[in-house]
Amino acid sequence: MPLRAVMPVMLLALVVSTVVAVLAAGRGSGWTLALAVALFAIQMLFVALRLNAPLWASSPPTAEGPAIVVCVQNNAVLAALVYAWGATAMLAIYSLTALWWRHWWQYGVAMLLIAGAIFLYAYVLGAGREPYRSPRALEVLVGLTAAQGVAVVVAILWLVLSGKIYTPRDDWAANEIFFGGAAMLAVQSAVSILTYRKLARR
Repeated sequence: MPLRAVMPVMLLALVVSTVVAVLAAGRGSGWTLALAVALFAIQMLFVALRLNAPLWASSPPTAEGPAIVVCVQNNAVLAALVYAWGATAMLAIYSLTALWWRHWWQYGVAMLLIAGAIFLYAYVLGAGREPYRSPRALEVLVGLTAAQGVAVVVAILWLVLSGKIYTPRDDWAANEIFFGGAAMLAVQSAVSILTYRKLARR
């Protein structure tokens, strides 16, 4: 299944999740905000599995280009969407509700820039730029993906063990976004690496 076929659904999930998150934050409802996060997370997991699971078979389906490059490109776009969702939710919540946290825009803009950089890399992969599609370049990207996976797992543990996820202060909404985004990136990183390794062994 090509990624572009599910992009409208992913973008719709991003918008709906963000709208619900803003309404929940405005009402001070942590549970409703968690449901908004889960809405996008479930859609992300579904799409990640739909795109990657067929490539785990002994005879993967045909793709528009080398399977390993298509795999890396698709998973890069999904990771970028997670960062874009986090940025959109963060910027929308703290600019449209009464919640105030002094670092909201820095983190929002940072996630937006990361999303843009990953989208650009995915575009370059699709454009056929050979230096970015070489086995060595892809290995570097997989290494970065693994580092990202470790980093977000550490972030999740810190949020939980430090008690930050339970804070009553106005950064509670940001912490829920961080937790949800980190969980999505952890799963996405694992799925991406698994698919890459299976294709690389063929």
